[in-house]
Amino acid sequence: MTDDPFLWLEEIEGPDAVAWARAENEKTLGVLQSDLRYRHFYEQALSILQAKDRIAYVSLERRALENFWRDENHLRGIWRRTTLESYRSQDPQWETILDVDALAVAENRNWIFQGSSCLPPEERLCLISFSDGGKDAASIREFDCDAKTFVADGFYLPEGKQHVSWVDRDTLLLHVTGARGL
Repeated sequence: MTDDPFLWLEEIEGPDAVAWARAENEKTLGVLQSDLRYRHFYEQALSILQAKDRIAYVSLERRALENFWRDENHLRGIWRRTTLESYRSQDPQWETILDVDALAVAENRNWIFQGSSCLPPEERLCLISFSDGGKDAASIREFDCDAKTFVADGFYLPEGKQHVSWVDRDTLLLHVTGARGL
């Protein structure tokens, strides 16, 4: 086995790795900010992200039109749904399925919503992936979209680099990446 001089970076929250990442980010930001175009591009991108007239892109699900929405009031975002009729109106009425900002406060975590996979055909039960602070590893929890709550004694997978799919109500297919010793 070859000695890896960068093995210490594997401990992504270790003090040495965090200090190295901060130093690299500072160097990169300095290079970016020294470009005369930086301020213009930064302000243009910020304006687009904060625009009040954004079109709410939706996915057509079995039960409704859904999307994940972030704005100045929902920094982490809300998963929400509406009807086709409401979506076509001037002022769509949205029903919140899950407020990630409220969940993060309630659980004292920096949850970032990474998506959901719902059990067909009803699509009532969903597996929701959350990362803590935006890591590429995620925790996965079973959620009832009708009750708008996590399923008591439902599926729960602790933080890991993983993807999951439903096989049936009682069975999941789990793909784990980056696992050592498997």
